[in-house]
Amino acid sequence: MADASPLSRPFGLTENMDETLGMQTSDLYASMLQTQTDYVSPQSYSPTSSYIPYRRYLVDWMSDVGEQCSLHTSTVHCGILYLDKIFREREVPRGSWQLLATACLSVAAKYEEAEEHCPHIPDLLRLTKLSSVGHTSLSFREGEVQVLRNLGWKLRAIPPLHVIGYYLSKGATFVDDAWQGRSLIEKIPKYIKKYAEFFCNLTLQEYSFQQYLPTHLAAAILLASREALQISPRWRPELEELTGFEEKEIGEAFQHVWSYYEEQFPGHGERSISPRSVAAKTIQ
Repeated sequence: MADASPLSRPFGLTENMDETLGMQTSDLYASMLQTQTDYVSPQSYSPTSSYIPYRRYLVDWMSDVGEQCSLHTSTVHCGILYLDKIFREREVPRGSWQLLATACLSVAAKYEEAEEHCPHIPDLLRLTKLSSVGHTSLSFREGEVQVLRNLGWKLRAIPPLHVIGYYLSKGATFVDDAWQGRSLIEKIPKYIKKYAEFFCNLTLQEYSFQQYLPTHLAAAILLASREALQISPRWRPELEELTGFEEKEIGEAFQHVWSYYEEQFPGHGERSISPRSVAAKTIQ
């Protein structure tokens, strides 16, 4: 890491998460670094898997089901990582894909959510119309058990969205940052969060982003978020210390994120962006 002058203070950070949680949250990040490869890594990246041409449809469908069940976005992301891992490691008959996708969401909810927020199986069967093709609560539970076995009962998945949450809790903007050449305004951290979550959702849609470690991609997403809001400098020593990455180390992943963003939203990468436009942006 580059030698730097004294580090700047985070801007707009109102809570010390270490004090709130009564623990060293840096230990959580160390744990993420250690376990992230259980689900995503360059070594497990498999772009030729037979389901890849259909993956975008499955991701959109699972996201829709998750929204209708009021699940946290991070739960849906974990469920999709479960699905990717299973598809990567075995051939699944096409007729079982919907059951498998729904079971992955249900298992993710039971691991990630409070018990009272987990969707009831009869409700899931009705929502997904699995009941109309003969599935019962018993057969669905068997599907859940099969998911657990396929995952080796290791359910801690680390999507970039989890990592971004850690980065933002530590502060991703700083008092001497500039926004479009001016001092930061109060709402900038809120819109950095909106953009970071937007990029996490966007990159989830495209399997090619799984060639990067989640922490690596999350750092690139943080860089893209600052770039989208035209915050300068776009990377700085404080962010190197937080993420463990110099800007040059995440440059390729950043360019991948930015190119995909411009492909999906033509012209946005060239446009001067205001916080108001971030608020109006929707995930498509």
